[in-house]
Amino acid sequence: MAWQLHYTSAEAGPAGRAGFQFVAESPGLPPGLAGKVAPYLSYRPPPGAPLAPTPAEVARLPVALAYGPAGPRYVLTRCVYLGQDYSGRYGNYLGHAVVADPEELTGLRPVEFWQAPLWSDVPASAGTALPALTDLPPGDHVDPESLASWLASGGEAAYTRLGALLEAVVKALSQGHGRLVLVCADVEEIVRWIGVISYSLPWQVAARLPFCTYSADPGAAPQVIVGTTPDVWLPSDIDAAVVRLSEPPAAAGPPLGRFARTVAECWRRMDLAGIDAIGELRSAGGLDGEGFEPETSAALLALCRGDDSVTAEEQSAIARTLSPGLPDWLWSDLGRVCDRMEYELADAARALAPAETAELCAARCAVLALRDPTLPSPAPPAWPRTRETLRAEAARALADVRDASELVQIAATAEAVGAPIDPAGLALAAHAVVRAGRGDLGLLLERVPPGMREAVLAGVVRGLEESAPTVRGRMLSDEVCDLLASRDLSSAPLTGTAVILSRVRRDRLPRVEATVQLITLHETATGASGPAPVPAAPHAPVPGAPHGPVPGAPHGPVPGALHDPGPGAPHDPGPGAPHDPGPASGSPPHGAEDACGSPLPGAGDASHALDPYAPAFSSTAPSHGSVEAAHSPGAGANGDDVPAGALDAAVFAVWEQAPGRAECEALVRRLGAAMGRSPHLSDLPARTFLAEGVEDPALVGLAGLVRDTVPGYPAADAEVVLLVAGLREAADPAGAAATLRRLEDLRPESDDELLREALACAARITADREPRFRAEVMRRLPEEARTGLAHAWLEERRSRDEQAALLEVAVRLHLAGATVPELDAWARSQLTGWSPFGSADSRFKHDPELAAGLKEMAKGRRTLPWQRDPR
Repeated sequence: MAWQLHYTSAEAGPAGRAGFQFVAESPGLPPGLAGKVAPYLSYRPPPGAPLAPTPAEVARLPVALAYGPAGPRYVLTRCVYLGQDYSGRYGNYLGHAVVADPEELTGLRPVEFWQAPLWSDVPASAGTALPALTDLPPGDHVDPESLASWLASGGEAAYTRLGALLEAVVKALSQGHGRLVLVCADVEEIVRWIGVISYSLPWQVAARLPFCTYSADPGAAPQVIVGTTPDVWLPSDIDAAVVRLSEPPAAAGPPLGRFARTVAECWRRMDLAGIDAIGELRSAGGLDGEGFEPETSAALLALCRGDDSVTAEEQSAIARTLSPGLPDWLWSDLGRVCDRMEYELADAARALAPAETAELCAARCAVLALRDPTLPSPAPPAWPRTRETLRAEAARALADVRDASELVQIAATAEAVGAPIDPAGLALAAHAVVRAGRGDLGLLLERVPPGMREAVLAGVVRGLEESAPTVRGRMLSDEVCDLLASRDLSSAPLTGTAVILSRVRRDRLPRVEATVQLITLHETATGASGPAPVPAAPHAPVPGAPHGPVPGAPHGPVPGALHDPGPGAPHDPGPGAPHDPGPASGSPPHGAEDACGSPLPGAGDASHALDPYAPAFSSTAPSHGSVEAAHSPGAGANGDDVPAGALDAAVFAVWEQAPGRAECEALVRRLGAAMGRSPHLSDLPARTFLAEGVEDPALVGLAGLVRDTVPGYPAADAEVVLLVAGLREAADPAGAAATLRRLEDLRPESDDELLREALACAARITADREPRFRAEVMRRLPEEARTGLAHAWLEERRSRDEQAALLEVAVRLHLAGATVPELDAWARSQLTGWSPFGSADSRFKHDPELAAGLKEMAKGRRTLPWQRDPR
């Protein structure tokens, strides 16, 4: 129900007073409502109007149709000029007001009440009860079809003007201040523009758009849109966009927003359905308090119609505005254009749309997430056939993957959205990023979905094997090595070697077991045949054997640990095969390179280096926790590409610290003849013998095991130790001499330092025997051996008893005609001047033969020609 009020100048109103007042109203008008309506009921003729107009002139004066809020209700007013009042004065007018609840205006634009049949042109008599209106019929002069035709008659200029007017109104509504003043002598044209603007908005917004078709004081009028005539004065500081409709619109103005552009284009095409569609979007807030966002709504219409100009920001705004109550046609249109959606909009539509559109949007989310791994993983499509359509997109994403982190994200996304993944494509992607060294390999292996782990590992191992030295060293962190340790790396010997070395360095793998694994790994990779290592008894570590460098042990090579026979000294590792003595003690293999491809110290002249792709392993554990291994891109794909020095370099790294007796024994028992697979490995028994001490009786068992198990020069090294041990037990000079001769015979085959130590030990052992035994041993030795043994005896610090014993040996050798020049010269020097001769003479007096020999040596010394007195 709506109430009516008439306002005019009367001689005597309902209260009996004269002047402007409410002269009539509908019964039951709520108290105070008239006071809220009064501000809308004012009228002054334009300044140019006649002061005493004729009835015809009065009829031509502008009609002021106004609309606005009146508390919780809305008021429509129509003010028309009447001319003279009851006293004959000019300036009287009729203000007819209709106050209605919002529900009475549902679906209507207030401007539709222009020339509606409910308006009165004559005021009712004072005190008349105006009927309450149960129906508010609009007029028939303002409708969208006639307005569209009128705009078309104005040509392109009309649409240009419309865009500017809409931009101004939307700005005023969104900012809460500012107005639009339309200046025109013809109020009908002002009404049409207000009508076009109203129909450009949803009726809910138009119902909250105050306007007035004419005001003689537009600067003070409260409405958003105000019409006036050209002769009305406008203040220069008026807070309004003033548009003079008699002038052409500006050719170049500020750029229009999406709403103004879209609606103007709809009017141009007479697409009234498109204008209605813009009003279908609702969210919390908006211009009307019920969720209308003009820019967002226009962007939604543009998107539904396939407009590629909709920006990501506009799509984001649409996503925030979507609600379940949108019409079916809109969801259907969104489904058709979902391939144009950004992730946020597609995800919002997936959550709110009907099933078919939701499924399309879910697929779109999956595609976008696969293309951009930084996006969150969306919920998977519900239908299997939809998930199958993602196969090609997942393959494309894998082909374009940039680094390990992105590969993890793509794999996780594919799993989350149910996209089928080709294992071969996944392996290729992992291979590519690892081979190029892009990203964190540890992160990839830790976070890859379990169902994809095997394919990723296959690609990772192949990529590591084919990567450059610095790349492999950087990618193979200790954590990665632990993750790869349980995998069969026989097809990737360089990677497998690096994994083993990392675990040895960190005491995660005993050195014996590591060496067995290295031998097995490289024999499998190269296809080499040879003695197989013996499997270890489970859970049976070597007692006391260190699993890596001994704490406190100096880094660097162990002196004398590797063979260096010297020029021209062949070293036979086996029957009929000359032994290459290999690098000097503690040096890496000849030609070995560091992780960057530069020769390691001691690696020899680069022109004689191994294959430039050969790996090299740092003899000192890297401080940054990665394993360094050199290999060129493309190598390691099969056994033919394994560098020749790789195994020996790895053994060198594992056994930088010489093994103890128990550890070496365990190694020999595990490897047996396979100890000969590496020069450094073959040298380990000799290094153990030297480290433990050649004279240590506990080495006899190890030496016997090596001699009986490992062919070639390790057996010779073991025999050296056994000979030294047997020398101490020699029962007669003949046996001792035979032992010493055998030691000399082993010189070409055994380790030089070990042999030197053995001969020195043999000299100490024989020096402990009585002189007759020593002399007989010396007599049975060849000249070179006699010379070496005598020199060793003379080099030791000697007590007086030892000097006497050596003198006796020299005398006995003199008597036997087997003198050793150095020993003989020393003995004769002791017989000149003060010497132990006197004590020796008394010592030998009980042995006539020795006494005679001593005198003979002394006499010969005194009668040498160059010592005679020339006088």
